[in-house]
Amino acid sequence: MNETQSFVFEDHGIRGGLVRLQETWLQTIAQHNYSEALRDLLGEAVAATVLLGASLKNQPKISIQLQSEGALRLLVVQCSEDLHVRAMAQQDPDRTAEALLTEGRLSVHIDTGRENGYFQGIVPLVGSRISECLESYFLQSEQVPTRLILFSDEQRACGLVLQMLPGTESQEDFNTVCALAETISHQELATSKSTDLLRRLFTEFNVRLFAPREVAHDCRCTPAHLANITRMLGQDELESILSERGSVELTCEFCNRAFNFSPDQITAILRGETPAASLH
Repeated sequence: MNETQSFVFEDHGIRGGLVRLQETWLQTIAQHNYSEALRDLLGEAVAATVLLGASLKNQPKISIQLQSEGALRLLVVQCSEDLHVRAMAQQDPDRTAEALLTEGRLSVHIDTGRENGYFQGIVPLVGSRISECLESYFLQSEQVPTRLILFSDEQRACGLVLQMLPGTESQEDFNTVCALAETISHQELATSKSTDLLRRLFTEFNVRLFAPREVAHDCRCTPAHLANITRMLGQDELESILSERGSVELTCEFCNRAFNFSPDQITAILRGETPAASLH
């Protein structure tokens, strides 16, 4: 199951979404050796980013970035307009026993692809969970009450989001819906059919479901992208690396794969060509 399901509560000014990722999540972490805590934090961030991207108008590109004074150095999730997602996280290896999130900041970037359609919000980190940080962001930056329920482990990343629509004043209904959502178990969130889960949770509400959308993993380290990055190093730097090592190697921070360029391939890149690197 690798899809997100959006829905609205008719006549109550509340929208929501479900996401359940399995293969997509496994592909995201396949080449990494994350600690359990870092892996689960990253999975919750992936689920949240997909949910937020799917719920926004105009299907924008969305990314979130966390930087903390705690053991987490950096966490980045990027989701395209067609729900292709990639993600990475870095933890200080000397501080594995410490909390991942302490003081720091959360950045949310939204790109609609239209003129004046790029938005960025930066807020301090609050709490020790990604859900708390994002709920605070939407309340501070968007004035949109939001509830996120997230779960991740070594096999899946999943989540549920609820938001009051702008201009809605039904805070009591929103509080009721959030309280009902809090009763969901991690197992139900991860495995139940969307229709069955929503009907069980919100039996007193008229919930309208939209067509589900597929979510895929896409690292985007294409030959053209790698060639452009290599070209940015400049001829002098590339020649120095070739002289020292005999080849130029790039490691993608998202998929953790190493790509190797031979001297002939570097010459072709400097001519503006796009050779395919060897994968190590």
